[in-house]
This record gives sequence, C-alpha cells and structure tokens, in this order.
Amino acid sequence: MKDKDRLGASRLINKLGKRYLKWTAYGLILLIASIAQSLPRFLPEIGSARPVLIIPIAVFIAMFEGPVGGASAGVAGGILWDLFSDRLFGFNALLLLIICCACGLMSQLLIRNNLISSMLMAAAALFTHGIIDWFIYDLMLENDQPLRVLLWYTLPGFVYSLAIAPLLYLLIYHAARRLRNIE
Repeated sequence: MKDKDRLGASRLINKLGKRYLKWTAYGLILLIASIAQSLPRFLPEIGSARPVLIIPIAVFIAMFEGPVGGASAGVAGGILWDLFSDRLFGFNALLLLIICCACGLMSQLLIRNNLISSMLMAAAALFTHGIIDWFIYDLMLENDQPLRVLLWYTLPGFVYSLAIAPLLYLLIYHAARRLRNIE
C-alpha cells in the first residue's frame, strides 16, 4: 500500500513539475517579447510604426491552451506590458484578459488551430486592442491630433505587428508542441 501511495505521489509531483515547466516557458517568451517591444531601438521602426509583440503571442498561447490558459497568458502579458508603458496600470492586462479568453474559447469550440485562423485571430485582437487604446487615450483624452495618431502610428503598427505574427506563431507552435511532448 505504501509503495502505491509513493508511486501516486511521484506521478503527481512529476505532472505538476511539467505543468510549471510549460508555464515558465510561456512566461519567459512573454517576458522576452515585452522587453523587446519596450526597448527603443531593438526592433526597427518602419515609418513611425513600432510592432506589438505581446498581443499575438498571448493570442497564440490562448489558441493552444484554451480559455483559462489564454486568460492567464493575457493577464501576464498585459501586466508585463503595463510595467513598461506609460498607460494606466492594468489597462492592457484587462483588455488582453478578455481578448485572449475569447480567442481560447473560439479555438476550442469553433475553429481549428492553424496558421490562417491564428493570423485572423491575431488580426482581430490587434485591431480591437488598437482601436480601444486609440479611442480611450487619443480621442477621449483629447489628444491634439487623434486622426494623425490613428493613421501614422496605430494602423501602421497594426500592419507591422501582423507582418511579424507568422514568425511568432511558429515560435509558439514549436514551444507548445515540445512542451506537450514532455507531458
């Protein structure tokens, strides 16, 4: 009886350790992305546009891990983004929580997880976040030129982020596949 209990306990510890390994790997990917996104000249600017890496990565994690994992990745990525930005703390975390939970639900219930559907989800997430961010911070807070910000910063940043998203999908795809093989 004692050997059976020890075997069950070791399996539980092994399973929990693998789960922690998976989420540590995802957390490191999000941390590296938030640092790369926040460094001034790490990623080249095209015109006035800078890419957003955290949104596609969190969406892709959500598509592989479902709504709870997606919500966790969204909150973690949003908090990291909020730490490095000059916006209201928690704004990006709340938006990414909602967006990634929805993406995780849709990938579990409605759509297949492949490159095309992931790109469409990333495009919808980038557009939704960009428009809400622009509406609140530039239009409602009465920026001097909100249309200029939309046309020269928000929309080009959306296109630039979407152009980089397939590489990010491949990164998350291979990470999820290797971490799934460990379990």
